[in-house]
Amino acid sequence: MPEMRRNPITGEWAIIATERAKRPYNHTFDEDVFISGNAHDSTCCFCYGNEHTTPPEVLTYREKPNASNMSGWTLRVVTNKFSALSPDGEFNITNDGSLKSFTYARGNADVVIESPHHTLNTALFPLPQIKLVLKAYRERYIALAKDPLIQYIAIFKNNGIEAGATLSHPHSQIIATPVVPPVIEYEIAGAKKYFKDNNRCVYCDMIEDELKDGSRVIYENEEFLSFAPYASKSPFETWVMPKFHSSCYEDLTNSQLKSLAQVWKITLYKIYKGLDNPPYNYYIHTSPTQQDTKKFYHWHMELIPKMTVLAGFELGTGMCINIAVPEHSAEYLREVI
Repeated sequence: MPEMRRNPITGEWAIIATERAKRPYNHTFDEDVFISGNAHDSTCCFCYGNEHTTPPEVLTYREKPNASNMSGWTLRVVTNKFSALSPDGEFNITNDGSLKSFTYARGNADVVIESPHHTLNTALFPLPQIKLVLKAYRERYIALAKDPLIQYIAIFKNNGIEAGATLSHPHSQIIATPVVPPVIEYEIAGAKKYFKDNNRCVYCDMIEDELKDGSRVIYENEEFLSFAPYASKSPFETWVMPKFHSSCYEDLTNSQLKSLAQVWKITLYKIYKGLDNPPYNYYIHTSPTQQDTKKFYHWHMELIPKMTVLAGFELGTGMCINIAVPEHSAEYLREVI
């Protein structure tokens, strides 16, 4: 049974989920990462013909209408078979009289199988496929947010073994939790204070500053901006933000999704080509489902290539040491054609 336990000092929650240890591991992962021509693997649970090995799909896009849970899809979303949370139990915080607070890990978890192709790197997807991935994030977010017990929906991707992936077939994840993660609470608190002091969105001011300076901009179109943050925590850390004010990712229109897909694809490709296909994590920070942050919060995407390893100082202090100047990182990526 998955369980959540709260740190009595910081208030942070940890999820204890032994089912995650049973996840399958693709033993050809190292070769798959660099063989983009391997379109199918009969042993991969995410490939065509193996739909019966996954839980039933909760969302699918198909070029031609046909039976669900069968081949012929272009993108497929299924419930995570090895989820860290479960929708069946109750979120009921219990204290045993000591410092121990715990509860059933109530929530939901999806796997977004981004393409039928077994090894094609997301950076090499055609633009319409990138848009489908971003659209699936929006549709599943809207569906999961209908549960009143869900407080936050995390959308993220682990690319490569060093980034935490166990299967090479291109996929990302969506996890709905009954609590708001601390990093989101910190962002919201900071944005709320800035708005109170200045009557402006700190993220909008950040965008204005980045566009005016220009040295950290990687790519932009009319609606979205890709850049290296001024206080980047790690080499080649990259953010993508809407130039228009928006606190909720799920509010994106189809037209805006198309515009975002262009910036996201070009950003991914610059990382892929410029850094020789590095392992990376990306995630979307968006407003909690049960909070009104429209005035002061601004959703955004963060991509962190795994170029360095967190060591004692970083783990012990929570402060990061970045060995690359953000302006230099952005300049290098801008020049990648």
